[in-house]
Amino acid sequence: MPPTKADYAKINIACKELGLDKSQLISDRYKVESSKQLTVWQLADLYKHFRNLGWRVKRSQTSKLSPKYDDAQHRKIVAMWITLHKAGVIRNGSDRALQAYVKRVVKIDNLKWCDGSDCYTLIESLKSWGLREDVDFDR
Repeated sequence: MPPTKADYAKINIACKELGLDKSQLISDRYKVESSKQLTVWQLADLYKHFRNLGWRVKRSQTSKLSPKYDDAQHRKIVAMWITLHKAGVIRNGSDRALQAYVKRVVKIDNLKWCDGSDCYTLIESLKSWGLREDVDFDR
């Protein structure tokens, strides 16, 4: 799979943040004139080099449960998920983890696509989990 535009953007960002001359680095290290001429293996090696210099990819600053849920049952499921996370029952309280749970329990890829019966199944499942772990949802 050839490098993508995002890969080239990461190279530019890393060089800028590390204060490196991109063209000089690429020509000295890989004997090519442009980052577009790098192979996938060279690109992986370049990322490793950036990490060794202390550079890390910065993730976007979004909230843990960024999607907005309009349905009351969806909001209740999210609230129960957060309560279980804050109680220490769930290690990962992110929306991605919630979506994985939804897919495992009701076989639907996204909570937004769940209808009333699916939401009922999820709510009862989270209630049972909370009871087993002695978590009070009424607080």
